[in-house]
Amino acid sequence: METGTTYPVPYATVQIKNSSKGVVANVDGDFRIPYRYKAAKDTIIVSCLGYETKKIALSSLNDLQTNIINLNTKIEGLDQILIKGKRKPSSDINAYTLVKKAIANIPNNYPSNKYASIGYYRDYQIIRDEYYNLNEAIIESFDAGFQTDIMMDDYNESAILSYKENNDFPRDKKLLAEYDGQSKYIQNTILSGQGGNELGILNIHNPIRNFEHLSFSFVYVFKKKFLENHEFEVLRKVYLNDDVIYEIGFKAKKFLIGSSHLAKGKIYIAKQNFAIHKLEYSVFEVNNSDPLFEVEIEYQPKGEMMYLNYITFNNRFVVSDDFTFDIENVEFVVPERAFHVKFNNKLKVSTVDRRDFKFKYQKKKLQVESFEIIDKQTVRVTIADWSLPKSVLEKGLEMKDFEYRIKNIYDVTNRKLLKNPNIQGYQFREFFTQDIFENKAKPNDLSFIKKYKPLSEAEVNDTGADEDYWMNTPLKTNK
Repeated sequence: METGTTYPVPYATVQIKNSSKGVVANVDGDFRIPYRYKAAKDTIIVSCLGYETKKIALSSLNDLQTNIINLNTKIEGLDQILIKGKRKPSSDINAYTLVKKAIANIPNNYPSNKYASIGYYRDYQIIRDEYYNLNEAIIESFDAGFQTDIMMDDYNESAILSYKENNDFPRDKKLLAEYDGQSKYIQNTILSGQGGNELGILNIHNPIRNFEHLSFSFVYVFKKKFLENHEFEVLRKVYLNDDVIYEIGFKAKKFLIGSSHLAKGKIYIAKQNFAIHKLEYSVFEVNNSDPLFEVEIEYQPKGEMMYLNYITFNNRFVVSDDFTFDIENVEFVVPERAFHVKFNNKLKVSTVDRRDFKFKYQKKKLQVESFEIIDKQTVRVTIADWSLPKSVLEKGLEMKDFEYRIKNIYDVTNRKLLKNPNIQGYQFREFFTQDIFENKAKPNDLSFIKKYKPLSEAEVNDTGADEDYWMNTPLKTNK
């Protein structure tokens, strides 16, 4: 950690000592541990690629406040070696060969037996830095092994132990529409939705788990096309505990992406057994710094095998909306000396400003004194007494006596008043593993849900989901 500077460490793993349970920090480095572990005087182990692992006694952390945990970097620089195609330079560290061996060793490093994992899942949209449609679930996934198709094999299914729609954030049904290439689409890209839901889409975008099956552009079938389609360079050594992990940068070849796109990322490969610990992949349109889509996946060792620690996938999208945000009604309330302006959708309150309301009486401008949000769709705009004196009010004014112009206001989904209804945003899907059960077979008495649907409060409370699996954020991990 440099003096005077701190940076969040995203997706750090936090393990309860002497337990299989743990959590993964979010993108801001935040996580929560149930208080009963502190009461039991447990210890947590915080680890992350490129940082020294740290053990912290929970008794040393303060209650009811954010605790900052500092991690020290553990990185060793290397001379960059660029490998194009299959050319092999005379070097002890050969990026192309490392990746080739890592792919060949996937059957040895990842499970071929049946296993189960329990984790925290969420999906949501971000529109102009605002969160929408946040759905959260605790999911137990059953997998017959990497030799099977995660989507098509009948055994590979997920049980929703609990589910909720988080109403602390606004919800908009239009944003939840399926990708159809017209009303909701990704520019110049087709999103496969084989799974029928966002969890299915997330699973498809894991090229390590799907190394023998089609994944996404420009990885395609990871086993067959990843080496052929990319150029590689060894960037540096990073460490996980004392194990050496090579960080290898890559970019898609020009013949594949042409002049319209840029695809790049990093892959992290263990020196000892060529296990892939992490994969980051981003695709951009040329001259646009916002990614078209991003995938980040991390696996961690448990026993002799590597198991998923977390996966995140987000993509940019456009919704072509047939709904226009508009003014539903304007009424003048004489006793209040105020206009009640009602809109046809919920307001984004932060966009409402006194200067956006213009009123005239007999061609004369009226001075707006103040405004007040009456409810989620209605604003009371009060006119200054000197601008509309009592003598005028006593005439029994009606709306036909006024002119008005209202602008620059947005609804809860960032539709601008009377403007182009197209909405651009980002769709996020995330899964964080919190427990792995090796060699666990799928029970016969579970009802599996292939399409998400809200559970009633009673059903959620009756699932038996352990509260330990809910991940929130009072601790902060920084470097």
